[in-house]
Amino acid sequence: MPTNSYSSKYETLLAVGQLGGWEYNVLTQELWCNGYYFEMLGRPEYIVSDWAKYSIKEVWESWLHPADLQKAKEYFSDYILNPEKEYKQQFRMLHANGEYLTILSRAMAMRNEAGDLTGMIIGTHFDITQTQALTENFITTQKEYEKTKKQVIKDNAFLKAIINSPKDLFVIAIDKNYRFLGFSDAYVEFAKTALKKEVAVGMSAFDVIPADLVPFAKANYDKAIAGESFVITNNFIFPDGKRRFYENKYSPIIDQHGKILGLTLFSNDITILKEQQEETRIVDLRYAALFDGAEDAILIADATSGFLVDVNDRATQLFGYTKAELVGMHQTKLHPPEELETVASLFQKFTKNNGYQFVDTHIIDQKGKIKPVRITAGAPFRAGKYLFLAAYFRDLSSERAVIEKALTIQEMLSKAEGIAHVGSFEVVLPDGHAVWSDEMFRILDFSPNEVLAHKDRFTQLVIEEDQDAYSKWMVKASTIEGEAEAIQVKIQTSKGKLKHVIVNGVSYKNAQGEIYKFIGVVKDITTRVATLENLRLQNLRLREIAWAQSHLVRGPLSDILGITKIIKEKIVDDEEKEALISQLHIAAETLDKAVKEVVNNAASFDESIQFVKNT
Repeated sequence: MPTNSYSSKYETLLAVGQLGGWEYNVLTQELWCNGYYFEMLGRPEYIVSDWAKYSIKEVWESWLHPADLQKAKEYFSDYILNPEKEYKQQFRMLHANGEYLTILSRAMAMRNEAGDLTGMIIGTHFDITQTQALTENFITTQKEYEKTKKQVIKDNAFLKAIINSPKDLFVIAIDKNYRFLGFSDAYVEFAKTALKKEVAVGMSAFDVIPADLVPFAKANYDKAIAGESFVITNNFIFPDGKRRFYENKYSPIIDQHGKILGLTLFSNDITILKEQQEETRIVDLRYAALFDGAEDAILIADATSGFLVDVNDRATQLFGYTKAELVGMHQTKLHPPEELETVASLFQKFTKNNGYQFVDTHIIDQKGKIKPVRITAGAPFRAGKYLFLAAYFRDLSSERAVIEKALTIQEMLSKAEGIAHVGSFEVVLPDGHAVWSDEMFRILDFSPNEVLAHKDRFTQLVIEEDQDAYSKWMVKASTIEGEAEAIQVKIQTSKGKLKHVIVNGVSYKNAQGEIYKFIGVVKDITTRVATLENLRLQNLRLREIAWAQSHLVRGPLSDILGITKIIKEKIVDDEEKEALISQLHIAAETLDKAVKEVVNNAASFDESIQFVKNT
């Protein structure tokens, strides 16, 4: 802000020059403006005093024309960082009447006596709106002059067009006697390379073109000389053996009096265009073949709006709508209401992804049937100014049914294995990685989440006395195709249980004739082995009972029978009879003891029989 010592002169100078003054302190970021700064913008209500502090955003940035705002701010910021250069920029500011004034802003960074920057920038605003209008009027006048100038030389434009004609477009001017009036450089080159002729003004056009084309050319020349303008497309094989296509535009040359002087021929080589059209036709055929012949439903949607723009025949079959019904439908209409939020999110994700991705979801067809599908989408593609997204819909109904059936069968197989105590496995050879059934894990006392299935894991459980036999069996089973002979071994499970198992299976060869996998079963026969052992013990007890009956019971029974016979026949006297009765008692006690032992053995035998029945 100017000091009081010279503020009056400073302000008078600005007023005389009709300049809006401003000062900006880089260090404090304060903006000071004089009264005329606001008067030129028709905003006297902002004047507080001759110089006052304001918000730069309020009294400068907010009044800048939107198209000038960013550029003006950047220029001012650059000057603050590099105050060595001249500050001079032009922008538009909003007047209180709603119109924009063109302002020329100049400024300088202040320095002290030592030449160091003080951090203060002093500048002015000058209204150059009228000057700018004059400049624009001058430019407009100059443009009109140039336009008039071009109109003046328009009569010579034809000759200039011939000379500067494009490479693939040549121009010929022919008089009514079929002689060249002029031609472009491109035609000279064309005649030399394609027709093997040198051309010159005044030369007959028929001396240049091939003889077989003369009748065709003369007929077209005569139509143009008769006053007709027309376009035809033709093609012919050049001496180099290549077929070329041309679009020929014939027009009569008419002077200012309406008299026809000859004709002009603009011939454009459209060979490349024809080739591109043929390539496009082939691409379209391939697209149609791939699009309509695809196994999956294909839907193409506008990536911005989500509306369908094209579908193939598979899509009409999947959704049950006609193609006309699907095109123009929003893609969210093809999904169940409860999945719309998820589908909308997925669509946005697909439109922003540059790679292929897929998701399993559901669609709802024209009859309201819910179907499981897998949607695969690639990166969005651009056609012209529009962005599209193509998605493949695969119906998973049959696949899901097969999976559910397979899971049901697998569950039934798992239950059957549990009932039969048979575990199944598949081993990949030669690395030994395996897949075990749930029952296999149960037999080995493992949890499916506890260990990784491997053939060596099972081998480690085989007890030492069976290791050699099992190893030999495994080598033979994994090297000979077909079913292997079963082997019975004992294993000690991870929980320390001793189990008896039978192992057998089948080996398979690959296309190279190598054994590559072994599929087998392991049957837990521990209970059966225990049952057989109990039967063996029962047989031993039966033999003991039979021996007891024939030896222990028979002896005392014979004594009783003999003594009772002697007493009955009265062979002995009373004294001897007393002795025999005493012996009879002893024999009876011996018999009783033998009978009890037999009874005890029989009870133990009954318990064994019950155990066998339970197992």
